[in-house]
Amino acid sequence: MTFTQPSIPTCLAHLILAGVTGWSLKHLPICHDPSHSTTSSDAIPLMLMLLVFLLGHSLLGIFRHSHPDPHKNLRKIYDLSVLLAMVLPLPLLNTQLYLKYQVGDGSHLTPYSYLLISTSLPFLVGCLYSELSQRHKSQYVTTVVALVNLTVLLWISFCNENFWGIGLAVSYCMKHFTLPRLADRYNVPFVDLHTYGLGFFEIFAINVVIDADLYRTELVAQ
Repeated sequence: MTFTQPSIPTCLAHLILAGVTGWSLKHLPICHDPSHSTTSSDAIPLMLMLLVFLLGHSLLGIFRHSHPDPHKNLRKIYDLSVLLAMVLPLPLLNTQLYLKYQVGDGSHLTPYSYLLISTSLPFLVGCLYSELSQRHKSQYVTTVVALVNLTVLLWISFCNENFWGIGLAVSYCMKHFTLPRLADRYNVPFVDLHTYGLGFFEIFAINVVIDADLYRTELVAQ
């Protein structure tokens, strides 16, 4: 059995993410009024599902990087979790905003079709080209999908004057294009920077959802 030195900085990054996720869950708007009943168009709590997943991801990361000899299956599960953490956040947030702002004709087909394509495509390509020598191929697809997701977020945010959403789009764009370069230049594990980036995403995303929830409340009041 070969033991490896636990990565304390990576454990710390996941511990901080778990704390930020707990804070985000505490401040996530809970629908109590009649307009947010289970028949509402945004009845599926996509942001809640995302935060629960990220909490599980952070706990898995703590266990994975603190264990001196993680099992091969644990490493595979964690790698899949990292991939999901890369492709899920923005599409889930965009779909939640689409439903909250009641964009278009109110049909569920458009947002959920977008959600399915924008998450499954980069995930499947990432699984297909998971080897280090082929990973650059999946990055092209991930970048294209990320640009589409950012365009959707900017469109929804501009149309509804959600300035937190605009700020999140700018932040996410900077994170997507600068983190790999920072990791290479300063010899910092990419997973550490990405984990901290998820924490910043959650802080912005919660404020985006709160802003959208206030819009929904005002719309019902009118």
